[in-house]
Amino acid sequence: MFNSILDQQLEEMYRERPMSEALTYHCTYTDEFPVDEYGRLGGMYSLADLPIVEHKRMTRDGILEAKNEQSQKYKVRDVEKNSIHWVPMDDVEIGERVND
Repeated sequence: MFNSILDQQLEEMYRERPMSEALTYHCTYTDEFPVDEYGRLGGMYSLADLPIVEHKRMTRDGILEAKNEQSQKYKVRDVEKNSIHWVPMDDVEIGERVND
C-alpha cells in the first residue's frame, strides 16, 4: 500500500494511459537533445565518441505510445533511434494514424 498521500499522488501522476491499437499515431515532437560539434545527436544517441558541445531543441519524428493527462505529457517513441521520451503535449504535433 502507499506510504503516504504524496506517494499515491505521484503514482497517479506518472501512471501511463496506453494508446489503443486503433488510436496509434505518427507525430513530430520537439525536445532537448545533446549535440556534438557537427550538430548531430550525441551522447547516448550516437555511436561516435565525440564530446557533447551543447543541448539543442530539435524536432524529430515519432509514434505516440501513451499519454498522461494529469501531467499533460505524451509518451513518444522516436522512429529513428527507437528511444522513449515523455514530451509535453504542447510540443507534439499529431499526424496520421499508424497502419499496421
